[in-house]
Amino acid sequence: MPVQQIAALTGADRQFITRLLYEAVTGEGARGPARRMTSRTAEDERLDQVMADMTREDRRPATRAAPPSWRGPSEAELLTALYADPEVRRVLDRHGIPVRSLAGPPWQRFAAPLPLTADLVGDLYEGCGLSLHHVELLTGRPAAAAGAVLRASGIKLRPPGGRSPFMDRWRPGRE
Repeated sequence: MPVQQIAALTGADRQFITRLLYEAVTGEGARGPARRMTSRTAEDERLDQVMADMTREDRRPATRAAPPSWRGPSEAELLTALYADPEVRRVLDRHGIPVRSLAGPPWQRFAAPLPLTADLVGDLYEGCGLSLHHVELLTGRPAAAAGAVLRASGIKLRPPGGRSPFMDRWRPGRE
């Protein structure tokens, strides 16, 4: 699996994933052969938990960043609609989530991805009717990580392939 895909699925940055892979392959730590860290970082623990919570389906290949125009709105168009939605803005404000620039890929918009809490993800997914992809666009965290948070909190995911309630509200009757 490519480093970028592992980073997208786990929410860890690419540099961290690269370091772990290097250490696993060479047996060398960042400071020389066979030198292992004696204590694990919080990021190590978080990565282990996210990977443990992910099902086989969560680990499928990542989708393209922007769908072709015949399949739906661009990410910029979608982000504009999400930020314009009063329900979404209320949830973002309540959880202290800032409005991000629409320019650039997620790794540029979110230098430090926001933590995913069960309350935040539940409010966006159930309360606002967003999809996991929408949560990813607003938080910079992978859709798979948002799904893992929902499952861990007992929230049942909608069946794949359908439109989210937000899309039905934003673009009624459109595919």
